[in-house]
Amino acid sequence: MCDVTIVNADIYTPLQRIQRGYIVVENGVVKDIGWGLPTRIVGEKIDVGGDIAAPGFVDVHVHGYRGVDTCCASSGDLHRWAREVTRHGVTAILPTTVSLPHSDLVKVCENVYRAIEGWHAELGARILGIHLEGPYINREMAGAHSVEYVREFDMDEVMEYIEASRGYVREITLAPEVGDVLNAIPTLVRRGIIVSLGHSLASYEIAIEAIALGASKATHLYNAMPPLHHRRPGIALALLRSRNVVLELIADLIHVSPEMMLFTIEYAGPQRVALITDAISATELPDGVYSLGKQRVKVRNGVPTIVGSGKLAGTTLTMDRALRNAIEIGIGLQDALIMTSYVPAQSVDAVARERIGMLAPGFRGDIVILSKSSLEVRYTFVDGCPVFRAD
Repeated sequence: MCDVTIVNADIYTPLQRIQRGYIVVENGVVKDIGWGLPTRIVGEKIDVGGDIAAPGFVDVHVHGYRGVDTCCASSGDLHRWAREVTRHGVTAILPTTVSLPHSDLVKVCENVYRAIEGWHAELGARILGIHLEGPYINREMAGAHSVEYVREFDMDEVMEYIEASRGYVREITLAPEVGDVLNAIPTLVRRGIIVSLGHSLASYEIAIEAIALGASKATHLYNAMPPLHHRRPGIALALLRSRNVVLELIADLIHVSPEMMLFTIEYAGPQRVALITDAISATELPDGVYSLGKQRVKVRNGVPTIVGSGKLAGTTLTMDRALRNAIEIGIGLQDALIMTSYVPAQSVDAVARERIGMLAPGFRGDIVILSKSSLEVRYTFVDGCPVFRAD
């Protein structure tokens, strides 16, 4: 934890804007924020020359980065990922799996636990836990998952994942129409696990029932589920219309068209939309063949597809690029910042638990400084520690 004083900043908290403002971070926590100049300086004083200060980006659906894949990463690999991704303004990640054999997922959970226990702010982005995307999904909507590892829900297996991760299973994606998922949702929610619906063929009615039982999130809305249909509304419309559900959107402008992104944000409002990368280990690496769990993935012109089937297999997107994509299609800066920091954090209860996703007294000093002209990342701070400087 560090001390730092940032002055002359155009601050987005992100729920409000403070022009020509300051942020005082002491012992890793925001102590003061406001207009003008602070009454005292702690730590290094950084004048950002009118550039944008916002909460660090929170990536809650991400499979890997620069050669690191959640599904086979050691704790050291996860720390390297956490350190290097700060160049994109990311201050928190939720490493995400795909469907794997049970023993492999147990090992993933153990490694994520070790990484979290060994983490400190100067290592880089905080690691929030693990998102189990699969194996309890619909085989017909497996997408880039290996169908041979997709299976019906098994609470005994999930308890082993919780135990292996020492309680760091943060989120689980489920297809509510498969097996005993509906009966399991209340139990998972009581344990503090976020239940997200996705990779599913659920009817509108079943999805609504799952939401009533406690499911609170949509895994990459529109992808790996039937499209909206005027006679068969299905799971997508159920998620879209449910006001207590946070909607993930992959913001690469390939998985979801700009027009559909704009419609979703206009209908649901930015405070219900979390922009995600769904990035894989090939991110920021040359075109070539990589892995996503047990699948071989070919990346061409930055777009990953499964070798053989040609199905899309995640992205090579970064969170700062996701922000700029949103702005390029006509979304305002404040709304884009809300959807890359506050909403993703809120969707996994990290606003309350870790005190991230907002800039306000008592919240962690997780901050990104963006160039006002280009929106490129200039600085990234985690607990007030300068973990990335572009200068």
